[in-house]
Amino acid sequence: MNYKGGAIIIGSLFWENTPKRKKWRNLFLEPLENKIPTRLRIRYGRESITRENTFTMIVTNHNSTDYGTAFIVPFKKRIKNARILEEQAFAMAGAEGLWKNDKTSLNKKWGTVGLMINPELEENRNLQIIKERWGEIYSNYNFDNSIYTIENEKEIINKNGIIDIDWTEEMKEFDFLILTLTVPNPKRLLTSKEIAERIKGSGYKEYFENNIKNGIVTFQDKEIRKILT
Repeated sequence: MNYKGGAIIIGSLFWENTPKRKKWRNLFLEPLENKIPTRLRIRYGRESITRENTFTMIVTNHNSTDYGTAFIVPFKKRIKNARILEEQAFAMAGAEGLWKNDKTSLNKKWGTVGLMINPELEENRNLQIIKERWGEIYSNYNFDNSIYTIENEKEIINKNGIIDIDWTEEMKEFDFLILTLTVPNPKRLLTSKEIAERIKGSGYKEYFENNIKNGIVTFQDKEIRKILT
């Protein structure tokens, strides 16, 4: 095996400089200057208690969601065996707060780190090894993949932790990508007005403004900002 991998990053995982997140980026990823903008269907859709009950970003397959912009940051290491890929995923999960201390996990009730596979690898003999190993990891979680979808949305992740979203042109140089999915809350589409009114009511703009400042944007941002001004 000798594959290229990377992490798709949205939201505060990219710009927040807590010690845990800085350490993860420094140890496992190439410098952020090497980031690759990529189209991704993202929207604000998860109420966050730690962010004054404003809404944070979710990844979605819902056909009403237009593309926004996220970033791919390449791994420092080439993927030469399944263990290296797992190491990368568990490190990202730790930076996301999906596990603490020594009890490593890719999954918690509010989110999970899933795997994306370049469609061109489907005939590769090593792919089955990685898929089987990833499925073994997820079999320990009693994983409910249905909680990651909202009204009339097609499945975004299967029970084995494999993510099914558009593999865009910008992703083609990679063989494997990891991505954090968070559970939508509420289980419906939010309007720009709802998102903006929650920001106005709380007075907390840091998450929204830092996303835009760092180039992480959704199709609703212009309308949200118009309501905020």
